[in-house]
Amino acid sequence: MEIAKWKPFRDALRRPEKDIFENMLLRSKLYASAGGMAVRPVVLEAVFMSILFDHHIRLLELAAEIERIKTPESQKEPKGIEKFLQPPPTSSIESCQPAIEDTQPQENS
Repeated sequence: MEIAKWKPFRDALRRPEKDIFENMLLRSKLYASAGGMAVRPVVLEAVFMSILFDHHIRLLELAAEIERIKTPESQKEPKGIEKFLQPPPTSSIESCQPAIEDTQPQENS
């Protein structure tokens, strides 16, 4: 119902903008149940909050993507199960090997 009230505004936009505006309003329905739980006297407040929330989520996703692109693969810390799928670091194993090999066996007297 609230979305229908914005039809004159939508009609005044150019074609690509109309599609973007319509998409924005439709995405607000993703959080309609949360908006309904807010029990606001003005229904449009819940619609606006849903749109803001959706935009905030997208901003966080984009910021994470930018960080992922900026950070070289070699410096990335594996996450989740990826941590356990990585081979053990070879530098620490190699540093122990010469010490073990250089150790002379003790003779029993």
